[in-house]
Amino acid sequence: MPFLLFAVQLAGCFLLYLSDRQQRLLRRALPPAARLAGWVLVAGAAAGWAWLLGTGVGLFTALWVFALGALVPTLIVGHWVDGYRPGRRQGAGGRS
Repeated sequence: MPFLLFAVQLAGCFLLYLSDRQQRLLRRALPPAARLAGWVLVAGAAAGWAWLLGTGVGLFTALWVFALGALVPTLIVGHWVDGYRPGRRQGAGGRS
């Protein structure tokens, strides 16, 4: 059960990321229905954590999983898109 809740909450976080207009993985953001689905998955997983572990520990766990799910894909995609690649200029004052 915890693995299922973890997967559902991470899927919701990923949908929230992909539906954001400033995401960098897709050419265009997903439609607003994806954002709603993401919030439903995140809220449902948070309720599942609270039911499984109790209110205090469950919500604390849900918040940590949400924080990890919101930060890790953003950092990985940002590093992948903006990372150093040989032969590419590094900016206005950079050397090629």
